[in-house]
Amino acid sequence: MEVELGTKTERICEMSEARNAEVDAISNLQNRIEATLRKLNYGGDADSIGNIVHHLAEVAVMGQKLAEKSLPAFLELSATDREALADLIVDMRYELVEMKEAIEDMEPELLLLMNFLNK
Repeated sequence: MEVELGTKTERICEMSEARNAEVDAISNLQNRIEATLRKLNYGGDADSIGNIVHHLAEVAVMGQKLAEKSLPAFLELSATDREALADLIVDMRYELVEMKEAIEDMEPELLLLMNFLNK
């Protein structure tokens, strides 16, 4: 029984570390995206800029996680490890839904930015 608790504790710690790394990556990208928008002299309102900055960074980090971790794990797992595959697919679906919602949330602002850049 202790092995299971240790394993669960280790998984929780790994998940916490992964989440912290994800938050750090999003924060770093947000700073860089905001700096780029300033360099472009993009004059959108603060909410519009904040929406682009937040959601674009979020989608980029989630997409990177999908490409570098989730999909390779799916491809490498044994077909006989159905429980792990099912858990992974649930996680991937969650990430994809989050990405879809973030894209939908920033779409109006991205259109404004595209119009600004195409002038």
